Amino acid sequence: MILKRFLSLFCAAAVLLSFDSCGFIVVNDISSRGTQNGGSEEDGEGAETAKPSTGFVKYTDRTDAKAAADAYLQALPARDYDGAVFFIATPSKAYFAPDETEPVLSRLVAQRNAEVSDKLNITMLTDEIDANSMKKQLNQAIASGAFFTDLLLIPFGQVGVLKSSDALLNIRTAPFFDLDKPYFNEESSRMTSGGYTTYAVAGDATISPSDFAAVYFNRTILEIAGIDPAELYRSVTEGSWTWDKLLAATEAVNATGGVISIAAESLSERFPDLVFHSMGNDFILTGSRKVPVIGYTARSAKDAMDVLEQFYADENARLRDYSGAVNGFAEGASAFHVEYLYAMSWLTNSSADWGLLPLPKNSGEDAEYRTLMPTEAQVFAIPRNHTNAEIPAIVMSALCAASDGYIYDAFVDYNMMNVLRDNDAVNMLDLILDTASFDFAYAFGGAFPAIANATYKLVRKSAPGNNLADSFSDLKTEANQVMKENFDLTY
Repeated sequence: MILKRFLSLFCAAAVLLSFDSCGFIVVNDISSRGTQNGGSEEDGEGAETAKPSTGFVKYTDRTDAKAAADAYLQALPARDYDGAVFFIATPSKAYFAPDETEPVLSRLVAQRNAEVSDKLNITMLTDEIDANSMKKQLNQAIASGAFFTDLLLIPFGQVGVLKSSDALLNIRTAPFFDLDKPYFNEESSRMTSGGYTTYAVAGDATISPSDFAAVYFNRTILEIAGIDPAELYRSVTEGSWTWDKLLAATEAVNATGGVISIAAESLSERFPDLVFHSMGNDFILTGSRKVPVIGYTARSAKDAMDVLEQFYADENARLRDYSGAVNGFAEGASAFHVEYLYAMSWLTNSSADWGLLPLPKNSGEDAEYRTLMPTEAQVFAIPRNHTNAEIPAIVMSALCAASDGYIYDAFVDYNMMNVLRDNDAVNMLDLILDTASFDFAYAFGGAFPAIANATYKLVRKSAPGNNLADSFSDLKTEANQVMKENFDLTY
C-alpha cells in the first residue's frame, strides 16, 4: 500500500518532462484542511491539487539525465541473446515493474525495460514471490541443480538470509561486470561484501524514492518561535544543517508552548538508527577483501547518543509509537516530523504550511548528508547456480545504467509542480535523492543476531538512557567473532 501511494506521485510527470517555462513557484493552496492519515488507502487520494499559475523555476541546472543514461547503456558490451526469456524473481516488483500503478512510472519503467530488452535481444519476465518461498525454492533448485531464476531483486535485509544458505553468487566474479560504474551505488556493494565475496548491489533501478527519510517542518510554527525557515534552507546548502541545530530549533518551539516539537510515525523504530548513521557513524566497517568488524566505539558514538538522549528527554517530542503523527503534522500539531518521502503526497492540501529538509548531519566541513536505506530497500543479486553469469551481470548493469538519474528527475518534477510549496523545498528533495547510504548491519543482522545486537538494536535500546557503553564491549566481541567466522578471507 505504501509503495502504491508513492507510485501515484508520478501520474503527471510525463507532461512535466516536456515543459520549458519560467517564472516562480506559487505556494500550493493551503485553504482546505487535509484529513491525511497513515493508515487508510483513501488518505491523500483524490484530493484536488492546486496548480501554479505562473510556471516554475527549474530547481537546478543539470545535465540531461536521460541522455547520460542512454550513453551508459550504449557503452555496455554489445550482446544478442537471441530472444531468450530472462527471469527476475522478487518479493515486490512495484518499483521495478509496476503493472498496476499510475501510468507515468509505468511508462518510464516500461521504456527502460524495452531499451534493455532491445539492446540485448531478450524478453524480461518478473516473477513476484514472497521472501520465504523464494529462499526455500532457491535452495531446492541449487540442491537439485535445477534452474530457479536469472536474477534476484531482494530486500536489503534478505541478503544475509540468502548468504547464510550459500545461495548467492559472488557478483564480482561475473564477466563484464564493473561495480565501480557510477550507476551502481558504491556503498551498497561495499556493505554487502565480506571476505572475497560481494553478494548484492543497488542502483537507480532498485532504490525507490520512498526509501528516503526527510525532516518535514511547519513554517508557521517556526516563525512564531523566532526561527527563519529560509535560514534552515541556507544551512543545508552551506553544510551547517546539523542535529544540534535541529535540537536548538525544537527548544525554541518548546519555549512558545502548545505544540509537539518533533514527531515520527513510520520511522519511530528507526529514528535512532537514522540519527546515528547520519552523524557519520557506520555500524560495520567492511568491503571487498576485508573481514567485517564493528565500525564504531562507545567514544565515537558519544555525540550521536548525546543527541538522541536529548530528543527522548523532550517532553514535547513524540518519537515512540505515535500513531497519527502524519495527520497531526498536517493539521499543524507539530513543528517537525521525521518521515519517509511518500508522506509528501498526503500533505498536498494540508492546512500546515510545510517545508522539507534532509536528515541533518554532524558538525564538520567534511561531513556529508546521509540517509540510511531501510531493510526493505531492494538490491540485485545473482543465484549461485546460474550457469552463465555473464547474462545476469550484463542485464543488471544495463537496467541500472538505463535508469540512472532520469526517473528521480521525474519524481522531483512532479512534486515541484503538484506537491511542494516553494523552490527551496524542491532543491532539498533533489539533494535528498543523492544521499542514499547503506550499512552491513541491516543486510546481515536479520540472519546473524549477534550483528544486530551489537549495532542498530543496541543503539535503539540505549538511546533514551544514553547507556550504550554498559554492554557495548561484550556485544562487540561476540559480533566480531561471528563475522570473522562467516566472512573470513579463505576461498
